[in-house]
Amino acid sequence: VLNFAILRNGKAIGSHVIRFEKNGIDLEVRIEAQVDYRFGFIPLYRFEHQALEIWRDGSLQRMAATTNDNGEPYRIALQREEGRMVLAINDAETTEDPDLQPASLWNIGIATQHRVLDPADGELMSIAIADAGTESIRVAGRNIQARHYVMTGDFERELWYDSRGVLKRVRFHGDDGSEILYDLR
Repeated sequence: VLNFAILRNGKAIGSHVIRFEKNGIDLEVRIEAQVDYRFGFIPLYRFEHQALEIWRDGSLQRMAATTNDNGEPYRIALQREEGRMVLAINDAETTEDPDLQPASLWNIGIATQHRVLDPADGELMSIAIADAGTESIRVAGRNIQARHYVMTGDFERELWYDSRGVLKRVRFHGDDGSEILYDLR
């Protein structure tokens, strides 16, 4: 289990939890994220996301996700079928590249991608990844060495993975310029 607190300018506004479970030859990845950003008692932004990814031998077999993005509902499904991926966004289907992956960030394999799927709303995003080297970061009260990647393009994120390829931190800027940090607990 990876349990991240979501911080906006250092203040907790939500959580992002990733659970991994082996099921026969498959790896099931369950993702839950929620954000409740308020000014006092006034809600300014709410986000709720649940996803299930099924991986086999390092290859995505299918993904199903539901999202409420501040009142906008999304149902996303991605399914491997006969050498291609079928993408359904709120029931509208398209055929996509068989190597398409969701930008759920837990999988270090994203560092080799140039086009990813936003699992929250189904947007296809072009990205570039730069390896910024290894650095020391503080995670769950201790210093660790982590590989730092910088993702640019349609989906901008900074990502840190430990030596085993486990996601340890995510940082980006919100639409209002605030710093958003996924801090592993």
